[in-house]
Amino acid sequence: MTGMTETVRGVVRADQCDHFGHMNVQFYDAALSDGYFHMMSLIGLHRQAIQDRKLGIAATKMELNYRRELRAGDLFRVETGFLLFEPGRVITAHRMTRLTDGKLAMTAQSTGTPIDLALRRRTELPDDVVALASRFICTAEDLAA
Repeated sequence: MTGMTETVRGVVRADQCDHFGHMNVQFYDAALSDGYFHMMSLIGLHRQAIQDRKLGIAATKMELNYRRELRAGDLFRVETGFLLFEPGRVITAHRMTRLTDGKLAMTAQSTGTPIDLALRRRTELPDDVVALASRFICTAEDLAA
């Protein structure tokens, strides 16, 4: 088990900031989305595999906890892991850190349900995907670290 792993590294651009001077929530979400799809590739669910296997994970719930603002010029890192990864349910965790001072900027958790993309109904994740994901199991303590 390796726990959370880096999935995104970026810099806040001035055009991503709102009238309060900090990164707008849509760009936090975009960074998490990039991290999520990076993680999916690491567990064998890259774009081609999703198309070939007709397998996806539909988000059903998301919780974001903003801790500190990111401003133009701030460097950040997103780390991603799984609080739970079972054949029928996945809880993905993200931690965003401001690299200039190492402070936690936000955490997020999302719950997902595997779906058969051809039949458009719930399914279960195959054993090979579950096995690859097991390397990235983390804890609530890892998320807040």
